[in-house]
Amino acid sequence: MSEQTFIFEKAKRKAKIEQTVRGFLKLLDENKLDVEDGLIAWNMLGFTMFQNTYPEENHDSIQQRMAEFSQSLYVSRKKK
Repeated sequence: MSEQTFIFEKAKRKAKIEQTVRGFLKLLDENKLDVEDGLIAWNMLGFTMFQNTYPEENHDSIQQRMAEFSQSLYVSRKKK
């Protein structure tokens, strides 16, 4: 993959993520959920995604995976 293609694909991915977040925020607004409810929903969504990916793992293990993922994501974003 050329550098130009990589940059383009990265920009497309970022745009899709931003569009998804805007859609989530719109959904919260449509359902008249406040910030706290929105954060609870976001966390539940994340947990559900990890649970679907690792169905054999228990609740504590999934929470640990989520925490590790968040930490690694934070570190990788901080480097950029």
